[in-house]
This record gives sequence, C-alpha cells and structure tokens, in this order.
Amino acid sequence: MDKLNLDDIFSDPIFEELIAETPKKQVKRIDPEFEKFQEIIEWIKNHDGKEPEKSRDMTERKLFSRLKGYRDKPEMIKKLAEIDELNLLDSQNTILENPIKNPESLDDILNDDTLFEKKDKVDSLLDLSRYKRTINAADKYSVRKRASHFERYEPLFKLVQKEIANGTRKIIPVDTEKNIIPGKFYIDNGILLYVLSVGDYYIDKNGYRNAKLHLIYENGTENKGILLRSFASNLFDNTRHGRMVTEVMSDVMGETTVEERAAEYLTTGYIYVVKSLSSNLEISKYQNLYKIGFASGSVEKRISNAENEATYLYAPVKIVATWEVQNFSGRKLETAMHHIFADKQLQISVPTANGKIENPKEWYIISLDEIEENINDIIVKLNI
Repeated sequence: MDKLNLDDIFSDPIFEELIAETPKKQVKRIDPEFEKFQEIIEWIKNHDGKEPEKSRDMTERKLFSRLKGYRDKPEMIKKLAEIDELNLLDSQNTILENPIKNPESLDDILNDDTLFEKKDKVDSLLDLSRYKRTINAADKYSVRKRASHFERYEPLFKLVQKEIANGTRKIIPVDTEKNIIPGKFYIDNGILLYVLSVGDYYIDKNGYRNAKLHLIYENGTENKGILLRSFASNLFDNTRHGRMVTEVMSDVMGETTVEERAAEYLTTGYIYVVKSLSSNLEISKYQNLYKIGFASGSVEKRISNAENEATYLYAPVKIVATWEVQNFSGRKLETAMHHIFADKQLQISVPTANGKIENPKEWYIISLDEIEENINDIIVKLNI
C-alpha cells in the first residue's frame, strides 16, 4: 500500500467522521419535588404507616407541613401521582382520609368485607428507592389502580419475600418472555409483582404474539390491561432492573401451591394493652385505665418513645397483655374493641409543648379481665 500524505488523510470521508463532535449525552436530573415526596413516604414506612403530625419533633412537623402543601395543590397531586405508592395524595382513597364509619353492632364490624384488609405498610424486602427516577412512558402507569381485595394476595407477597430471604427462591434475570406465565413472581422497577392471569394469545399488528395480563403489585395496586409485550419490555429495560423470582420445587411438582402455603401462617400484627406510668394525678388516680392499641411490628418498639407521644399521654407505659393476630386484619380487630368499649372511653385532653391540645381516644376505664374476655370472644367468632 502507498504511504498516505496529509492531503490524502484530510480528504478521506472517514476523517470527517473522526473529527465530528460527539453529541453530549443528555443527563436526566431527578426533580427535587420527587426527592422531597419520597422523604415523606420513607418516614411513614418507618413509623408503621403513621402519617406525620404537628408534633414536637421538628422533622415530623416539617414533613407534615410539606404533605399538607402537596395536598392543597392540584398540580403537585398530578405531578407526584406516579410515585405516590401509599396513595397519600388521592383524596378519594381511604388510606388518605381514613374515615371510620361507626358500626351499629359487632356483627357489622365482623361482616365488613374489609375485615381481612391490612392497611399498614410493611417494610419491603426489596429496594423501593428507584421510585426517585422518573419514567417518560406515562402509559406504564395510566392503567395501574388500587387493587380490589388486595388482602387475598398480600399473604403471597409476604411468603415470597420470606422465601427469597431464606434462599428457597432466587432472584434471576428474565431470559425470555415465554417465562411470563400465571402464578409467577417478577420484579419491575424495584416492586415485587404477581402475574394473576394471562388472557388469550393473539398476533398483534406488528406480527408478534401478545396477550392481556392481570398483574398484582406488592404496593397494593393492580394492572388489568397491560400487554405481554409491554410488560416484557419493562423487564428487559436496563433502567428498570427487571428480574424473575424462581419457583419452589414443591409448587412446580404440583405437591403444594403458594396460596396453600401462605394460608398456613400469617401474622398481621399485635393487639396490645398498656397501662400508663404517668405521675400526673389526673391520670394516675384511675386504677383500671388501659390503652388498647395495634402494632404491625414489635410492641416494645411501638411504645419505646411513649413519653414523647400524645397517644401515650406523654408518659412511659407498661405492657400488660398482647395478642398475636394471624390471618385477619389486626387493625380491624382493634376497631372492634374500641367499638365495644365506646361507653368506657376516657375523655381526656393533653397539652402539648407548643400549647396545642391533644385528645387521645384509645384509653378506657375497664378491667383487664373484661378486655381479655371480649377479645377472646371476637377471635372465636372470626374462626367459626
């Protein structure tokens, strides 16, 4: 080959490509409002589903004011909807307003179709921090709604998380969309999900096999209309970190089902009774004054900050009884107890450090024997 001179090099068309300026990659920045709203979500998760209030804790007061500000602005509600996994900004959602309908009788409470619905959010085994990223494809969220009867599926998610933790199941990459079948679990954008059903297969306009899926998500939402091809693209999208959860061998062999194993044992929380250790004479004068409450996790942890919370009368408390609640809503059981003892509720006002007045509602003047008798009676009825 002849040796090239400079003129030959400069006139070569490839040279133009070599010296052309490489386009700068556009950096996608996280909206600060998403960061701020995520901070509220994380705080609520770390406090057993309790929303921030106007307390003496400055962090809690700040988050309370921020959440109130978001709820007052329609444009912020619309903007943050895609990461509002707890439905905090949905004015029609019971998690936001938490209205308590006064039942007419104990049977009304026990026959409520939300009896098995557990409202409290539990800490997820999986990382939800990826909600901080924004996704341009808005259609991926448009048909996801709050799941009806989520209480039927929540035990499955808890069991699968436990099996992932103990090594019974593995989290692996998705190798082909043919592995997207009913009864299997996947992870999309950090959220564990369950394929409840797959509709009839058909050939779409692009010549690909497609079908309509019904997905249930760990955060209590569902998608009844997402297409197989769209879901597969989500799982294969590197930015969404899609994964597949392996099955349990006994399920594959037909010896068991995840539904059967999930129903064997599920603790939804604890009903507890505590007695105040307050030195305030207006409180200590009552010999049979008890608070009946619910904790989704450790009762000891729940009461560890009692002297700083109005619900505990700003004083330490002593645990006198606890009940582990299995396979039905502990929150609903708590509501039933409060209804039964409504006429024994202590009407009390507690001044806070900032001069406001709190009115704790869960304290009752009643004997411990009567509490035990009634809660045991409810549990018997629930198991009939």
